[in-house]
Parts: sequence; C-alpha cells; structure tokens
Amino acid sequence: MFTATFEVETRVQDEAQLRSLFGTDRVDLNPGAVVTFTGEIVLGPGVTFSGDCRVAGLARIEKGSALTAVHIGAGTVVRPYSILCDLEAGEGNLFGPFCFIRDNCVVGDRCILGAHVETARSRFGDGVKISHRAFVGDAEVGADTIIGAGVVFCNWDGQGRRTTNVGAGVTIGSGSLLVSPVLIGDGAIIAAGSTVTKDVSPGVRLIQKR
Repeated sequence: MFTATFEVETRVQDEAQLRSLFGTDRVDLNPGAVVTFTGEIVLGPGVTFSGDCRVAGLARIEKGSALTAVHIGAGTVVRPYSILCDLEAGEGNLFGPFCFIRDNCVVGDRCILGAHVETARSRFGDGVKISHRAFVGDAEVGADTIIGAGVVFCNWDGQGRRTTNVGAGVTIGSGSLLVSPVLIGDGAIIAAGSTVTKDVSPGVRLIQKR
C-alpha cells in the first residue's frame, strides 16, 4: 500500500505527479483525468483514476480498483477490484470488494455496498447495508435499510426502466425480487425469497413466495 498526506487540497492531473506523490509507479491516472486529494490517502497497487475525482482522507482504496468521476468523503474504504463510476458518496462508506457502482448513484454516510454488489441510477440514505451479491437499479433506498444477499430490483419491464422506492429502516431478506414499480413503506420486513409485485405498507411483514 502507498500512502500520501495532503495538508491542503491538492489537484493532481498528471500521472507522473501522482506516482511521485505516492512513491510508486503502480498507480495510474488516465489521460484527461484530474484527482483532488485532501488528508491522508492510502492507495493499493493497480488503482486507476479517470475523469474528475475527489477523494478525502482518511481514505483507503485497495488494489485493482478503478474510479471514474467519483467524489468520496472522508473515511471511505474501497476494497479490492471495485469499479466506481459517476458516484457521489458521503463519509465513512465501505465499497466492495468486486462491487460495480455506476451511472450517477448517490450514497449517504456510513453505508456498505459490499462484495459483488451492483447499483445503477440509485440513491441510498445514511446507514444502508448491502453486504454482498445484490442488484439495485433505478431505486431510492431510505436510511438504515438492510438488503440481503441475492436481492434483485427488477427494473426493466420489457419496454423501459421502472423505479422502486424503499423507505427507511426496511429489511429485505435474501433472494427477494422487487418487481418495479413498487413502494416499500418505512419499517417493512420482506421475508427471504419473496417476490414483491405490489406496494407494501409501512411496518408490514410480508412473505410472498415465488
């Protein structure tokens, strides 16, 4: 791992400058990319930046990860081989490993978008936890919601994308399918393996087997 500390906001737009700052030739800045660093930054080998990126320390971006047009707040950890594109994220978040966050996602503070999680065109409130293997597309997810392994937001109906709105404090059990468009109210619990095709009221416990 390669560490650099930036006492003031530092704009880096040349690969040679990036490598000099971190004392290694094993990090990359693609042509036209600009990265702005503040605080202590730790990079792993093979990390690549593209587009306009902003990274605040303490931040740790681990090996093989690729960041394109991302703004990430202080205390963020990006685990190995994660791809982050067009992302605006707050502080204290954990991404990956092997996650794919793309297409203008917005993430609050203290979220987990973990191993093999894919998200697109979605917004996540503070404290959302998706630890592994889920797809969330075209969704609004409220604060402190937990999304289990294997959950899929089914956002395509054959003609276009549809949206899903999930309230705060919701639990969605592993292997569930949310068939958009649906609205899940605050505090609802969706049992593992459910297929959700209709709105769920706040506080309801739903078991809807396939």
